[in-house]
Amino acid sequence: MSLFVLLPAYNEQESIRPLFKRFQTLQQIFNMEIELILVDDGSSDATAQTAIDESQSLGILLKLVQHPKNAGLGQAIKTGFTTFLEISKEGDFLAAMDCDNTQPPELLIKMYDTMIAGSYDIAIASRYRKGSKVIGLSKFRELMSYGASWLFRIAAHLPGVRDYTCGYRLYNRTFVSKLDMYYGESLFTESGFACMIDLLLKAKVLKPKIVEIPMVLRYDQKPSASKMKVLKTITRILKLLFKNLASTEPTSNLGRIFNEQETARIPLKMGNRK
Repeated sequence: MSLFVLLPAYNEQESIRPLFKRFQTLQQIFNMEIELILVDDGSSDATAQTAIDESQSLGILLKLVQHPKNAGLGQAIKTGFTTFLEISKEGDFLAAMDCDNTQPPELLIKMYDTMIAGSYDIAIASRYRKGSKVIGLSKFRELMSYGASWLFRIAAHLPGVRDYTCGYRLYNRTFVSKLDMYYGESLFTESGFACMIDLLLKAKVLKPKIVEIPMVLRYDQKPSASKMKVLKTITRILKLLFKNLASTEPTSNLGRIFNEQETARIPLKMGNRK
């Protein structure tokens, strides 16, 4: 059983060294093999080389995948999920998190233990649970995230979910395989930051068992400015909300589709992967 960590990265050279050091410490206390999947999304700095150098220096397993040009967070996440399905085995787990050192890798221990204890499909690092805290984020961004949380709680309710926009999540491989099999090439269709909301809403059809773990988000540790295009992201979030309200996708064939012998489907193919 292994833990894979997906790190979509775009010009994150300065974040990698302190982040990888935290993973080295985590690996020393976490009784599980950890392998990082870093997707370099067309960075113009030394993100890829820094990742290689630090992983070798710290003794961390690294799978590096490079996009020839910047394709957006959605494509980086797609590449990461595809790579995970290709190199992992049944019983493994995939964590997806930011590569800017704002989210605590140490929280993975609690997320994993909680998932195992409760047989959950997804664990979300949440900003909206008792014990959560956000440090260093602008009030506007906080308000935007909080507003999106309430909108989706009302209009796209998923049991156990308050934080729909945070991409720091832990997935059971069996559930990822089912998502891949059900949606195929249409699993990842959002190119920007809204892709993580879209993925969660698409998971809804499979009725996942989800748990949230309170997180302390340290935006003050981010060495560079945010790459989020705020107005574009707000527009995409609203479109996803309306799309979800209008969705009438049937689910009656799920039992037939997910026969236990069929979950080993070959994962999505990526045309721009090296």
